[in-house]
Amino acid sequence: MAITKSIFGAFVEKYFAPVVRKVTETINGKKEEEQLLHTTMLTEEYSPDLKWESTEVAGSIVAADVVSLDSSLPLKKRAAIKQAIGKIPKVGLKFRKDESDITAINIMQATKADEGAIAAKIMNDVPRAIGGVRHLVEVMFQKALSTGEILIGEDLTAGTGIRANFGYAAENTFHCTGGVWGTDTEKPIEDIEQMFAKANEDGKRITLTMIAKSRLDMIRKSKDGKLLVANNNGQTVTNIDTLGKPTRAAMLEALAAEFGAEFCVVDSSFVIEEADGTRKAIKPWEQANVVGLTTDKVGRLVYGRLAEETNPVDGVTYEKSGSFILVSKFSDNEPLQEFTTAQAFVLPVIDGGNDVYVLHTDAESSANFKVALTSLSFGKGAETQIIDTHYDGEGRITATSSVAWATVRASKDKVTVKVAENEGNARTGKVTITDGKTSVDVTINQE
Repeated sequence: MAITKSIFGAFVEKYFAPVVRKVTETINGKKEEEQLLHTTMLTEEYSPDLKWESTEVAGSIVAADVVSLDSSLPLKKRAAIKQAIGKIPKVGLKFRKDESDITAINIMQATKADEGAIAAKIMNDVPRAIGGVRHLVEVMFQKALSTGEILIGEDLTAGTGIRANFGYAAENTFHCTGGVWGTDTEKPIEDIEQMFAKANEDGKRITLTMIAKSRLDMIRKSKDGKLLVANNNGQTVTNIDTLGKPTRAAMLEALAAEFGAEFCVVDSSFVIEEADGTRKAIKPWEQANVVGLTTDKVGRLVYGRLAEETNPVDGVTYEKSGSFILVSKFSDNEPLQEFTTAQAFVLPVIDGGNDVYVLHTDAESSANFKVALTSLSFGKGAETQIIDTHYDGEGRITATSSVAWATVRASKDKVTVKVAENEGNARTGKVTITDGKTSVDVTINQE
């Protein structure tokens, strides 16, 4: 690529900075239809060495390269290794105007079209580029907050993926006391109460509960939810079957009154492009998980400085969006093309994983059966690692391996995983741990 100055130099000089500034103000000023949660729930923190650390982390690793053209937001699970520090990944997007687009703009200029319309055509990739980076950060954040992990795989990116585990405590993970939500035996209010009771036992107070819209709607349809709203409204109920489904506002008000905490509905959806070019909408929040928080400031948005900030490339025009997104415009004459890029070193980091309480509404409680990890990572050599478990039942837990190179041994309080030396390519397997009623899969990955 032969990088040169933008073909539309005069327009870039006049409009580039104001457009970047306007887009940035829109995001930070909460003018979007739905506010990006990471802009209010994380505190920005500059990292001069491009590394991050998190408090109370059980196991973490991050690895990423710059994201490819029009890249998507993949969601592939990978294992994490036991270290509390990682490199901040570099992410970004690039948009291109080809010769036909450039010709169309030239015709607009030749026919003396409105200058604002021409500028809008030239600058229309700027908000897409900035928004693309911001949306990727939001996807990472919602995944992290709702599951305790960031899992952005390499199958839909040009790099090696982004992986981080923020160490949510197994003892703060809960399941349904009756049936799973949406069934006849569900007890959603009782299920939520588990989180609040455990926090109280820990000497903490849940002040904010994050819940997917789909799960809030399940509570509204449930007998528990209808009765809670009726009681909150002072109604005398003689037959619960006669109660209608309450509004979302009434349900949220009743939940807040019952538990003394704000309930925040998450319903974000983002369009991604897969490796084959097909597009689809995803909801990054783990729909089945209800998350109780003791604060609305849950961590940091750790960012670093890009090399191009201190070593700009000749012919490229740069602008900064916020603290960490570097936006650029330039052209290439082999063939003739105009580019807009946005890139950043950035990672949302969840602090205080032991202060996060998670209810899985799609799984029943089974004698208080819990598994501390969902992933393990091994080096190339023969190695043994331990998965902590908890089980109060009368029987026993068992564990099985899906691959011959990993052997397992289970007891009530731990599962021992031993892998053989690997002389070939990286490999992945699965260990399934069960008490006979509930099963948990732990991904194992070996270099």
